Amino acid sequence: MTSSPPPSSPTPALLRAVAVGVLTAVLAVMAGRPELLVLGLPLLAWAVLAVVRRLARGGADGTDLASVRVRSTERSIAEGGTVRIVVDTPDASQASTSGSSGSLLGVTVPLPAHAALTPPRGSRADAGSVPLTVTARRWGRYEIGPIHVALSDPLGAYRTQTRLDPVMLRVTPDSSLLEAPPNLPAPIGVAGVHLSARRGQGTALADVRPFQRGDRLHRINWRVTSRTGTLHTNATFAERDTDVLVVADTLQDVVAPGLEATAETSLDLTVRAIAAVSRHYLGIGDRVGLYDLGSRIGTLRAGTGPRQLRIIVDTLARAHRTSGPVTRVQKVGALRGSTLVVVCSPLLDDRVVAQIGELRARGADVIVVDTLPPSVGDLFSPPGAGAGRDPQRFWSEAWALRRLLRESTVRALREQGVPVTLWEGPGSLAPVLLSLSRAASAPRMRRA
Repeated sequence: MTSSPPPSSPTPALLRAVAVGVLTAVLAVMAGRPELLVLGLPLLAWAVLAVVRRLARGGADGTDLASVRVRSTERSIAEGGTVRIVVDTPDASQASTSGSSGSLLGVTVPLPAHAALTPPRGSRADAGSVPLTVTARRWGRYEIGPIHVALSDPLGAYRTQTRLDPVMLRVTPDSSLLEAPPNLPAPIGVAGVHLSARRGQGTALADVRPFQRGDRLHRINWRVTSRTGTLHTNATFAERDTDVLVVADTLQDVVAPGLEATAETSLDLTVRAIAAVSRHYLGIGDRVGLYDLGSRIGTLRAGTGPRQLRIIVDTLARAHRTSGPVTRVQKVGALRGSTLVVVCSPLLDDRVVAQIGELRARGADVIVVDTLPPSVGDLFSPPGAGAGRDPQRFWSEAWALRRLLRESTVRALREQGVPVTLWEGPGSLAPVLLSLSRAASAPRMRRA
């Protein structure tokens, strides 16, 4: 990104030097005091040198100062990452190699929300090049700027100002590797990494049996064959994949009252949970899709591989954080049987709870990830948590009561066989998935 500054103008220092130099020269002539020229001649010499230097650089029309450019090391970083932005002039590198001083730059950048900026106050000046370091604390799309630049020549005699367009930075959510077992309770595909109960082509040993017509020769177990004297072959379990549908409840973005600028919101936890779940199951070859009950993230068709992961992460980074509550629920459409459905929701809307029950009735294995921030409804919040609120409105107490009422919803879901787990990082889903796998393999009572 390059920008040419408007025509430069003399600085007050140049005007003062010319005025003082001319005034001392006139006084020296009128008063017959040649020693006064010692005071004015250095200032006049500096002013003449500045004008000559400007004309020599082609600045007769007032455009002697070089253009300004912005260089960014990266345009997409992960949550918590750092990007370096450099504002400089094209002759900055030449000035540094030749040892001469280049143009003087003064840069001022508005402090972006949810990000740390170095220099801390967003203002810095240097010769020829000004580096800026931005550390993104939350996912989303950042606008670093607009960048206000003050540019002057090396002597400080002429200066100009310009404004550069913001630098767009995309911060993807933290997709930590999920600590979860690879096996799912009900694999439904024909090829994958999950073991099914059916024997077939695979790598996991199921049994060693006598050789039959049609068995592949490379599966002959020569050790058992040599010991028994008859041909034996290895029987394996079929390896299958499954569909994973991640359902996002983005009807509202909940945050603790008074902590909007610092605390994590329910949308933050939802986005991070979706990224971790998608990365885990796409990494082991499953098909992962995304469905948004609201309209902050969007819906994606199921896909596999690294490309699907990039699409999901890019979609999450473009989620609308500032939009208001969504009133209409977009219900999940057709669903394959035995699909693993991971619902990320703060469980504050009865319509979402009804949708979870409908998915369970369709035969899907449903897991609910509770994304209500722990700070919401915490009566032991730090002092100042309700700053800026009306003291007559008991926000913390109201949220505490709402959290207690929500516990009945969580208890009802668990009684219906829907596990609910609080999102606390990559290890949140491991106990739930292990219990589902054990329940699927447990013996069942059969009706006569």
